[in-house]
Amino acid sequence: MSNNETHSATSPTPTILFRGTSQARLTECSVQNYKEVIKQQQQLTGESWEKNPQGQEVIVLDNSSDDDSHDINVDRNEKGGQHRSKRQRKAKISWKVRYECHRRARKQAYTAESNEDDEYDEDGIKRRPIQKRSKYIGCKANLMVYCYEEDEEKVYFQYINEHTLHVPGSIEDVQFLPKSKELHEQILEELRKGYNVRDVRQYLQREYNLHSNTNRDSHINTIDVYNIFVKYRQELCSRHTNDFKSIEKRLTELKQNGYHIWIDTSEGQESQQRLNSNDFAFGFVAPWQINYFSQARFVSLDATHDVSKYKDGVLYTMVIRDSVSGRGVPITYLFTNDLSSRPLLGWFHSLSSIGLNPQRFTIDRSLPEDNAIIQVWPSCSIQHCIWHVMRAWMQNVQSKVHGSIGRTPAQAKAHIRPHLKALMYEKNRERFHNLLNTFITEFSHSQPEFITYFKTYYVDMWDGKACERWNVSYQPEVFHAMQTNNYVESWHNQLKSCYLKRKRTHRLDVLVEVLVEEVAFDIKHKVSRLSVNVGRMGALERRFRVNEIKAEKEKRMPSPSNIIRLVDEEYSVQSFENNTNDTTYNVSYFCLFSRLYFLPSINI
Repeated sequence: MSNNETHSATSPTPTILFRGTSQARLTECSVQNYKEVIKQQQQLTGESWEKNPQGQEVIVLDNSSDDDSHDINVDRNEKGGQHRSKRQRKAKISWKVRYECHRRARKQAYTAESNEDDEYDEDGIKRRPIQKRSKYIGCKANLMVYCYEEDEEKVYFQYINEHTLHVPGSIEDVQFLPKSKELHEQILEELRKGYNVRDVRQYLQREYNLHSNTNRDSHINTIDVYNIFVKYRQELCSRHTNDFKSIEKRLTELKQNGYHIWIDTSEGQESQQRLNSNDFAFGFVAPWQINYFSQARFVSLDATHDVSKYKDGVLYTMVIRDSVSGRGVPITYLFTNDLSSRPLLGWFHSLSSIGLNPQRFTIDRSLPEDNAIIQVWPSCSIQHCIWHVMRAWMQNVQSKVHGSIGRTPAQAKAHIRPHLKALMYEKNRERFHNLLNTFITEFSHSQPEFITYFKTYYVDMWDGKACERWNVSYQPEVFHAMQTNNYVESWHNQLKSCYLKRKRTHRLDVLVEVLVEEVAFDIKHKVSRLSVNVGRMGALERRFRVNEIKAEKEKRMPSPSNIIRLVDEEYSVQSFENNTNDTTYNVSYFCLFSRLYFLPSINI
């Protein structure tokens, strides 16, 4: 339409969308409210009008002269698309806006050469080959909004073309409608109160359950709430539009609050030069985590992928077993996309400078982690997670063990597996080395490929001390509950499932905020609760209770020969370490039968 286009000030008869509806399209409103009125039509008629494909409303200002405004009998429909009748005075258009049906044609249709079943698109981003049917079906319905110079406080609506290929307000069309603004605001309000996504969804589902089945707001999905939650959390966490400038500001704030901050930088390099999407490495420790360093003798270390939107980005976490609650507690974090040992070395040196001095690390079989630990803590022993070691063995048994004389391939594999398990769990060091030599000698001729692999990676590495990293005899006492990386593996699973909802597109400032605020609060609260034994028993409390029950039963029974009751609350106990040892101890009832009962030296 031309800039001289005019429109009838007379409101046309309202159009009913389909038979049975009691709501009609609006034809005019005040200029201040027209956007809200357009949004409300989704609730009234089932229509959802959106901006044009370029993402902006089309606003045309009419600056033409009013030379022919007196010509009231001229029909201008053929010249300028006039919307008034011949007998009506024409009115000049001040501006106009065009909206399109939300089920319009797609902005850029796929070319004939593109394959919808491709696993990756042209940008290398993996996409699902099977998706829901698109809402874009090519509907040609449009909504024009006109404002006239004679009354700039009011706007008029004109509906162009009927809806095609879909019926607005029908049950089939509900799945393609957006949420209403009112529902969006109510979700945001509940999230600000601190409720989680699931609780908000359940509460609002009951609130909106009275709406008709053709109303989009009556069908609240968890994803509806979660998408708003992600944006809301990102707004809270972001200190800058650039993720790494935001991270730098956040780390500065944490340092001022007593956190230990480490950023990997080269000599003469500023921190902002090291913090970018191609190369970043930074770690931090909270004050409450530093308090755990004194009891951090046995530490589990592992890295987890797919926690941020950056390629090769990983999160390293150190986890210890809390002595009170009996659960795993993270004591420090490292974010990096450098998978070498360089950031680990800098990070470990930084932690060592503030008091971390572990006796033993439990890690997966990772050479960068292994090498970095040896350089920073030479006296610290290293234990490889036996689950990962055993899995590697079984995978190589499957691929490298073949049939031999008198045995089929299946029989040969079944024969070698018990020998490997016996090697791993042999507790006597001398018998272990005898078993190891016998194992290598026995299978070196029948299974040379597997024995070469086994000796190279699990015997000869680290100057012939590789077996010390996986055999039980080299892991005395510490082996219980620390022979695998289950503590840190479980922690990473909770982080991804409960806090990140398995999403992989988070900014780093969001991840830091989650660890600093949400995770820290939950861990401190749970450790405090378990320490006073409120609620269900934890793993450690369960062990204590089992021993207390045994002790109460023992107290009611006649005293065994090696436990002599001296007075009501004092006992004489003969040493349990050696039956020939005549050493005795005078102990109280509490020490003998209460929570110290689980110690090996007082094991009944």
